[in-house]
Amino acid sequence: MDVFTIFAIAGCLLSGGVVYIVMQFRYFEQNQASSDKVQKALVEAASTKKKLLGYTKYLEFMEAAKHAVAGGPQALMAKVTREYVHVETIPKARFKLLADAKVIVKYQVEFTFGLDVSAQKFEVIDAANGIGLKMYRPTLSTAPVIKPVSHEIVSAQPLTDEKQVLTEIGQNFAEIARHYGTTMATEETVRAMCKLKVIEFFSSFLAKQPGVQHVPAIFAEYK
Repeated sequence: MDVFTIFAIAGCLLSGGVVYIVMQFRYFEQNQASSDKVQKALVEAASTKKKLLGYTKYLEFMEAAKHAVAGGPQALMAKVTREYVHVETIPKARFKLLADAKVIVKYQVEFTFGLDVSAQKFEVIDAANGIGLKMYRPTLSTAPVIKPVSHEIVSAQPLTDEKQVLTEIGQNFAEIARHYGTTMATEETVRAMCKLKVIEFFSSFLAKQPGVQHVPAIFAEYK
């Protein structure tokens, strides 16, 4: 075999080796790129799954939220303050006056309304459009707190014991205020306020639970 033939064969082998190396390198790059794409897709899929789970995670804490509501009545109390004017006529014979006297008292009352959210009377429903809450209507929870604001006495002569007159009149305010509070419990504004208290409490509890990324709309209605 002459030298030219040897060099020709060697050249072919060398060229073939270079081509093989180049092809292997390109294959490695393509394989690495494919592997990176697969890894990226897996990471994105895991992230998406985690987010999706976060959107339904609240379902695991529905019962706990119900018990939290039942155990937190103080946080669900709705307070309403209103002012009233009481006018009462004092017969002249009562305090030996020359004529009847009129007493005008302005007073402020703080009413506290609450809901019976015990487990037997408070329902939680997982609905297609959110979470439904069902409860009994609000009632006056505690005795109204009465605070006198001002008073005026219209009389032909000064009362001999103004403090006693005001004290006697004020003794009726508790019963009057309780009657006002019972009536107020039926007002839509008061009922709406109590609903909002429960909705906010329930939503806040769910939102604070681990893994919860979304709390759906919450609807409340009275039985």
